[in-house]
Amino acid sequence: MMNLKRSFALLASVFILNSAVAQQQRMVDFVGGARSIMTNNQLMVHDSLADTSTVKRNTGGYALIDLGVNIRPNSTTEILGTFRIRNNYGGFWGAGVTVDVRELWLKGIIGNIVRYQVGDLNLKQTPFTFYNHHADRFDSLPSVFALQNDIVGYEKFYSNNTWRQQGANVDFGFTFSKWIEEINFSAYTTRLNASNFSTIPDRLFSGATVNIVQSKHFEINYNVASVFDVKGTASASNNFHNNVNTVNTSYGSSIGALDWKISGEAGQSDYAYSEAPDESDLSDYFIYAKGEINWKAKHLSINGGYLNVGPDFRSIGAQSKDVNYSALTNYYERYTNSQSLRPYSLYDLLSNDAIYNTGISTSTAAIDASINNVMPYGIATFNRVGGFAGLNYSNPKGYYLTATHFMLNEIRGQGTTALKDLNSTEINACVEVNKLLNFKKTIKVQGGVTYMTTARSGNITLEDVDLKTTKYQVGAEVEVSKGLDLLFGIVSLDTKGNEFIAERNQYTVADYFNKVDYKLNESITAYGVRYRFDSKIYICGLFQHTKYTDDMHTNVNYAVDQFSLIYNMTF
Repeated sequence: MMNLKRSFALLASVFILNSAVAQQQRMVDFVGGARSIMTNNQLMVHDSLADTSTVKRNTGGYALIDLGVNIRPNSTTEILGTFRIRNNYGGFWGAGVTVDVRELWLKGIIGNIVRYQVGDLNLKQTPFTFYNHHADRFDSLPSVFALQNDIVGYEKFYSNNTWRQQGANVDFGFTFSKWIEEINFSAYTTRLNASNFSTIPDRLFSGATVNIVQSKHFEINYNVASVFDVKGTASASNNFHNNVNTVNTSYGSSIGALDWKISGEAGQSDYAYSEAPDESDLSDYFIYAKGEINWKAKHLSINGGYLNVGPDFRSIGAQSKDVNYSALTNYYERYTNSQSLRPYSLYDLLSNDAIYNTGISTSTAAIDASINNVMPYGIATFNRVGGFAGLNYSNPKGYYLTATHFMLNEIRGQGTTALKDLNSTEINACVEVNKLLNFKKTIKVQGGVTYMTTARSGNITLEDVDLKTTKYQVGAEVEVSKGLDLLFGIVSLDTKGNEFIAERNQYTVADYFNKVDYKLNESITAYGVRYRFDSKIYICGLFQHTKYTDDMHTNVNYAVDQFSLIYNMTF
């Protein structure tokens, strides 16, 4: 009995010692998160004939856990592997359970100089080389919509305009005592698709940046981004390449109470298929210049600039879209007695991660002119020239305002010599009422509006274009007791007019234009109650009413009521 007690005491001592050593060295950490979503949906179809083919009620949801093991075997090496276990509700006794490797990477330092990472990477360069613009997503969403929108971002690894890739990257730098402060180098190589050893070659995406910091006032960068097929990895010899070379720079200083900065980027692109040079060879340039003035004492900054992106400028890494408009919707994919495909609604755009891409594409993705026709690929949208201006006002007392305006034109006509005028104005604001009134509990009101126009007057009436889109969002968040919030919000999209939508071939060249007329209105009204256990764990009951009305197409108008129960945790 005494020996047994001594054995237990020895084991306890070893456990305590190992725990203490582990806490000091922190060689292994567990990270990840868990989520559970339960939904109940009801479809209402506004058809002239009663829809007897579609099941109107739908329940669903899932539970998942992401368990990441973060290992640091030494001071210069770190490994992360994240495993996902997911169970769709209704999958009993393991029938609906899937187990995946969600994330896997290794990074470290060589010789205290070179940093490297292999495996899964979150990458970006500049807005014209490699960048996820999120051109169709709403900015500054009210909290009641941000809950689901944040889940989309988590699922697709959308973080600070990066794209998730698989490959390797390295970076290193040197510091100097005279003339310049430092020179930094970074490079990456990722694999876009693997060869099937027959018709599909290996396609790689490689890039590099050389950053020269002359002082705190001035720096300059050279960037290259190249997508290319590896010769000899397929029997077909129609190899593709897209090379983009740019230089971006910034210079700033102060005059009295004002800080100012001038920045810009310029470069050129080359896009071609080796066996179709006459059809696919596209080369062009872009210029982007911006000036900013920051009045810190007044919490105000203003900016303005010039944008010129050539009609044949192609940058796969900067012009890929996050939204895939050819993907299928999650709920009520088909409806009406004819079982037509249900058109996208704002609900899908805000909360359906199934329609979002995780990687870039070498083809020009389809756009939705009703959502964003001015710059559907962000500021890297080709065939645009004009100016822009903006302001930001952020007061620590509890309110901010941002506004931007783009006034653009086409450089080359599309299907006609006439050019389109394109304008976009966006305003977002937030007022933290609790700070203004010195309340301890959060009271926040958010709002925003975007107004976009496209216009063209041709030699004949058939060429005329007149398209107007208005998007707005408004919402409130009220903390009624510690951790308990009431949430409310409305988002709306209204598009009226007409446009000619380009159909592009495999070489991204427009070979046909479809005239589309719009008289579309969409809206979501949402109410929610959220309880925050702490900053990383919450549970929320959410009700949303989605309404879709299209008076110009054969699409049947519909509405969807959805109740969701969301539990979310990160650790």
